Amino acid sequence: MSKGSCIRFVVTLVAAVTCFPFIALGQDAPDAPVLKNSEKADILFVATAPDTDKDQKGKPALASLDPVAFVVGNELRDCAPAHPKQGEDSIPKITTEMLSSAYAAGNRFALWWAGAPWGTAEAVSSCIDSDLDLLGCAHLHPDKNHSSLPADFKGTAWTGPPPTASHTVLRVRAGNEDKAIFLKAATAAFASRHVPTVPQDIHAGQIWRVQLRAGHTALVGSTLVQLASKEPRTYYSYHLFLVAEENGGTYLPVLAHYHRSVIVLDSSEALPKRGEVLAEDNGADQEEFVDSFPLFAGEPDAVISSHTYYESWAYSVYRRVGDHYQHLYTGCGGGS
Repeated sequence: MSKGSCIRFVVTLVAAVTCFPFIALGQDAPDAPVLKNSEKADILFVATAPDTDKDQKGKPALASLDPVAFVVGNELRDCAPAHPKQGEDSIPKITTEMLSSAYAAGNRFALWWAGAPWGTAEAVSSCIDSDLDLLGCAHLHPDKNHSSLPADFKGTAWTGPPPTASHTVLRVRAGNEDKAIFLKAATAAFASRHVPTVPQDIHAGQIWRVQLRAGHTALVGSTLVQLASKEPRTYYSYHLFLVAEENGGTYLPVLAHYHRSVIVLDSSEALPKRGEVLAEDNGADQEEFVDSFPLFAGEPDAVISSHTYYESWAYSVYRRVGDHYQHLYTGCGGGS
């Protein structure tokens, strides 16, 4: 987990790289409002295991609890205003008060992973310091069905009433057959946006085989296609965050969120060879799967993703509406 101010992110765009987000199977959600002083809210966190056994002082390293959103009924609230008005606090007082209360030592929250209970998250200390930097702050305790904490564990912590799982737990790294199916679905999804490609030219991150509702498996992951523009030394990067769900023996896209960036190479940079990925250091949106969680009672799991930018990050929540997922929210996270 990156460290940085919990202020709502501001993406810095430079001349060399420009990012254009666009979404299929629905529209991007409008900016979410912040929490009002009169509202009672539960908090949805991403719980991330420490990447080392010991901290700098030699003590057991702590996990982080990074807020995704405040939840009021079925509505989500951001940690801070996306576009603060003149004189408006960049971080509302109610946000820090709610988080400080949640981070009080000894508080325990339901810990979920892959849409199923996994254990509890226990707050040890505040997860934000005086500079609003994210810190390790919690112990993650497995329940009786889980013996230990995986080193790469990233799940969901929830302060609200106990949710009800809608399916059996499933989250495994995709094998070669699943990867081939996923890349075929990604090829079709890119084609629907007039991005010509073939599976072998798609760069894929980690692909997961999961379940988001009973009776259906799904494949979820992030992909990248880079194509040369007609303009000299100019390239397009197309990012696709994709969920393809099995239905009747066929995997069909139920969530396809795209981001396009433009890369302009200067005269000192060599042109890329086939299969080589051009770096996108500024402004590009790297979206990755975090977890699924039954946020809305009686519905398939909500999908939670993370966005990593040049010096910031944020989270998105997608909600199932009919046959597809709709972008419900992007917010919290942090950075400059």
